[in-house]
Amino acid sequence: MARGQAAEVGAVRIAKNGYHYTKTSDRGWILTHWLTAETQLGRRLKEDEIVQFVDKSYKADPTNPKGVRVIKKRQTALRARKATLEDRIAQLQAELAEVNTLLRLKDE
Repeated sequence: MARGQAAEVGAVRIAKNGYHYTKTSDRGWILTHWLTAETQLGRRLKEDEIVQFVDKSYKADPTNPKGVRVIKKRQTALRARKATLEDRIAQLQAELAEVNTLLRLKDE
């Protein structure tokens, strides 16, 4: 694929970090090992699932179904994300309250 041209569905590119990406018609560029895992499962990955390489050597061939496995995300990661989201919500609510106060002062 030449630089500046649109890639066709099914095209594969390799990022600088060595990960393979495959162009899909509905989701754009997806990690190839994710697509391999989804083919194995017969469904898309759920939000609480991640794909791991069984062995580092399989990273070179992400289409090998024996080289990937699907595992559940750890709950600690979800708890950390929840805490981050709650903090962002609190910051946004405080900012909204400040804007509402300024609007009230301006309307007076």
